[in-house]
Amino acid sequence: MDKITAIRKVETVLKRDFKYLCKKRRLDAETIHLTFSMDSKTHDLQTTFKFSERWCDMLCFISPTILTKKYNDNYWEALQTINYINWNTKSWGRFYIDSYGDIAYSLRLNYYVIEKMPHESTKEIEVAIDYYADLFVPLLNVCQGKAKFDDIKQFIDDMWGGLQ
Repeated sequence: MDKITAIRKVETVLKRDFKYLCKKRRLDAETIHLTFSMDSKTHDLQTTFKFSERWCDMLCFISPTILTKKYNDNYWEALQTINYINWNTKSWGRFYIDSYGDIAYSLRLNYYVIEKMPHESTKEIEVAIDYYADLFVPLLNVCQGKAKFDDIKQFIDDMWGGLQ
């Protein structure tokens, strides 16, 4: 599968098979950007698909940035939370805190995988949004100092059944 075919495939998935409502726009010939409204009056979720020669990089993040200088004291709590989320998630992508203070989820889909496993690839795109749907407000709370890691850990254990 080449880049053009992969872009068309992902756009088709987003149009026909994607379970979430979002605003879609093309930033350029190789970049698709999505915006999702979440359970917050102050933040939303953004996702970008960047297509290279052999793969698509998906980056999903809360916007605006939540670990700003104002909330810098909460970095350790947020990092512990992100690590615990990663420990519990069983998907192809991973959460991390980037150098701007964004809580991001990163996923790389090789075009071969998109071609041979289109259903699974679609699910992996959706699972990023699923995680944020479950954790959006708790992530905001821990980053803004309204909750501690132990609170969010308990929330995750209650919601997802804890570590198996």
